[in-house]
Amino acid sequence: MKTTENISLAGYAFTVETDAYEELGAYLDEIRNCFSADPSAEEITADIEERIAELLREKCVSGMVVDITMVRDIKKRIGNPKQFAQNDTEQSLNTERQETSDPRQDKKTEKKSWKNKRLWRNIDERILGGVCSGLGIYFGLDKVIFRIFFLILFFIGFIGFDDGPYILFSALAYICLWIAMPAARTAEQKREMKGKPMNLRNYKEKDFDFEKEVKEVGESPAGQTAKRAGGIFIGIILLIMGLGGLLGCIFIPAIPEIIENAMGSHIYWGGDDIGEMMISGIICNMNFWGLVMVMLGIMCVGMIYGGIMLLFDLRSPSWRPGLVIFIAWIISIFVIAGWVVKTIADALPTII
Repeated sequence: MKTTENISLAGYAFTVETDAYEELGAYLDEIRNCFSADPSAEEITADIEERIAELLREKCVSGMVVDITMVRDIKKRIGNPKQFAQNDTEQSLNTERQETSDPRQDKKTEKKSWKNKRLWRNIDERILGGVCSGLGIYFGLDKVIFRIFFLILFFIGFIGFDDGPYILFSALAYICLWIAMPAARTAEQKREMKGKPMNLRNYKEKDFDFEKEVKEVGESPAGQTAKRAGGIFIGIILLIMGLGGLLGCIFIPAIPEIIENAMGSHIYWGGDDIGEMMISGIICNMNFWGLVMVMLGIMCVGMIYGGIMLLFDLRSPSWRPGLVIFIAWIISIFVIAGWVVKTIADALPTII
């Protein structure tokens, strides 16, 4: 029987066996020591801790205890901290050499600096999908420049072109980049996007997950704005339809009289007794139109309720009035159908 320790790593709670806890603690201490002289030591160690937490979450199912085998496997995947420090030292030396070298060479190096980065979508600073923000980081330019560029292409399609839907070109280009550029979600990917890889081994992950992308679009600022605008638009439409329908219900009691006046005081349907019964017994029956008026009234009330909820972005109460209205509407339809069936069944013996 082994003792365990409860730890928190990068905001995640884990239960770790004592020997695994000691080895993991020693590994993290070694990482901190290796990067202690680096100005961004806290950021580097925090990123590595987050990466370790991600790998532990991949390995641990609910309630599973982290053992020493898992810790050692993670150490192999991440690598030797001394190697990290050596790589960073070499990069620092190269930077110092560049600072003391020929200025013309420095300009060439600056122009090629983007080659050390990897193209990712920056979903942390996105408006829609993070394409423009990712391009800005990759080329070392302000992300606003790319956003303005796409907007200009989009609005150019409104003017000066009559031969085709040129307005779709910018949107199609953005969508293609969205699909082609993977999203930087992990700490490792975000560092690679900025040209500061941790030399960690890549792990398999889908470059484009449709469900995840749809969810992220909904959570993005542009997605929230579009959702709110769509809710307001649909809410107004539902309110107009609901109020118009309620006003229209006022004229329903006059429908039987209108039908009788249109077809004459004696209604005949081509000499067919069943047809005559359908018109005089159902269509011209005030009870039928009364039930129809109730059914339409419930439907219109539901539209008004839904329109108000969408227009003002309200949350439904616990007793779910929308569901109650829907159930009442379904019941009213069955009541009408039952009344029609009963009316026909009562009239058939007299006709036969």
